Amino acid sequence: MGDMTSLGRRDDPDADVLEGSHASEEADIDFRQIYTATYPRLVRTLWFVVHDHELAQEIAQDAFIELHRQWRKVRSYDRPDLWVRRVALRKAQREAVRAVRRQRAERFLHSVDAEPAPELPDPELRAAMLQLPPMQRAVVVLFYLEDRPMEEVADLLDCQPSTGFVHLHRARHRLAELLSETVSEEVDGDVR
Repeated sequence: MGDMTSLGRRDDPDADVLEGSHASEEADIDFRQIYTATYPRLVRTLWFVVHDHELAQEIAQDAFIELHRQWRKVRSYDRPDLWVRRVALRKAQREAVRAVRRQRAERFLHSVDAEPAPELPDPELRAAMLQLPPMQRAVVVLFYLEDRPMEEVADLLDCQPSTGFVHLHRARHRLAELLSETVSEEVDGDVR
């Protein structure tokens, strides 16, 4: 059969496990050292990009999570700290661009004369509606509160009008139970 060591195997199978755990411990120590040395300065740098300390911390943490995922590859680089810094800065720049776009949109929306906010249903009805499944709630809001025809409701919710009526029917009965009322079976001329 031949000598097992000539095939690259060792006589002691536990030696690989011990060497692997030792290499893993060294990798963990290397990662911790980079994290400890880099994280505080990285957060400070990111703050200058995003002007928000909590967001800077979140971005830095996300970058280190990415570094940890890629650690087997990145740890062989000359400067893994630069890799994590580059990832974090890219994330921060994307976030800064989003913030500027968000601010522009908010300024635009505030400058547009909007109609006054519609009155909300009474608190008891709101509480009952919150107990409906999301689809039924959406059908009730679109059909009754926004006064949309069922064809449009169905189109908005990506379902057939008959399905919309089924959701509306179930929602009406559930609301009647919750509000201790009786419900008519007629919905805008559509008798069920």
